[in-house]
Amino acid sequence: MDLALRPMSTSQVLDWTFYLYRNHFVLFAGIAIITPAMKLIALLVQLKIFGPMVMPQQPDAFTPQFLQAMFVRIIISVVIGTIVYLIGTALASSATAYAVSMVHLGKSTTIAEAYGKVKPIFFRILWLLFRVVLLTLGPLFFSYALFLGLAFTFAMMARGGGAQIGAALAMLATALLGLAGIVGSLVWMLYALCRYALAVPACTLEQLPAKNSMIRSRFLTNGAKWSILGIVLLTAILGFVVTYTLQVPALLMSGSLVMSARSHLTMATTAWIYIADFLGGTITGPITTIALVLVYYDQRIRKEAFDLQLMMEAVGQQAPVPSAIAAPSLN
Repeated sequence: MDLALRPMSTSQVLDWTFYLYRNHFVLFAGIAIITPAMKLIALLVQLKIFGPMVMPQQPDAFTPQFLQAMFVRIIISVVIGTIVYLIGTALASSATAYAVSMVHLGKSTTIAEAYGKVKPIFFRILWLLFRVVLLTLGPLFFSYALFLGLAFTFAMMARGGGAQIGAALAMLATALLGLAGIVGSLVWMLYALCRYALAVPACTLEQLPAKNSMIRSRFLTNGAKWSILGIVLLTAILGFVVTYTLQVPALLMSGSLVMSARSHLTMATTAWIYIADFLGGTITGPITTIALVLVYYDQRIRKEAFDLQLMMEAVGQQAPVPSAIAAPSLN
């Protein structure tokens, strides 16, 4: 059964995803390793500089100096993590999309060839990812920052001796508005994630600019967002389970199966957790991209008869070139 030339259900997309991944594991894992590797290096460097994160056990230990140091460390981690994510994902997702397009249509490729094909459009993919991330996560970050700012302001007003009832009501209203904003931002995040899930395949395989790739993704995902959401959630859960399983030994040594303020993380256990995250990302990272590229082809088949285009191209390539026919003699 040639699934490359027929529409697929969500279950068939997942089946074909794992079939391709299992039969080309080295190819896809080799392409995907760059993002977890960059993340691992960044985390280990930060671990060497700052040491493991140790949370105080007593409330009095949360001094302004500690909070300032923790805030600086979080800001540095977020900035470095965002840069690593954008660069690594731009390379890996685009190269994976090209590799899937080759093996899905019965052709062969290599890791070097996949990266070589996407090298000329790297900055275009990077700009595309930046726009998608900003559009997807921007409202959530804004709502969260606004909520924290208002909460801090009202807390200072209450501590300054203002009207207790008025301050309490203002803080309650702030909490409710902030919660509504965060919930709404989460809903938008999931919607936008599904809406622009096919932008990278469109940009890579059709050589479209970033803006046109986002428009193309909106067209192709119309009517397929629930399927995309299910695929993204299932593959994310799989990635979490694999990564967490690899991290369990380190968590047990820290005295807890869940990381919390009571977890006693040493340099060794923290490094183990980072390495487990690297292995989990390398093993499960390509699965989501493979599935989304298959959804991209599925939507093109449903909406644009892409299967007929492929068959016509194949027939055109197989047709023999007609030989020259000699003109009849007048004699």
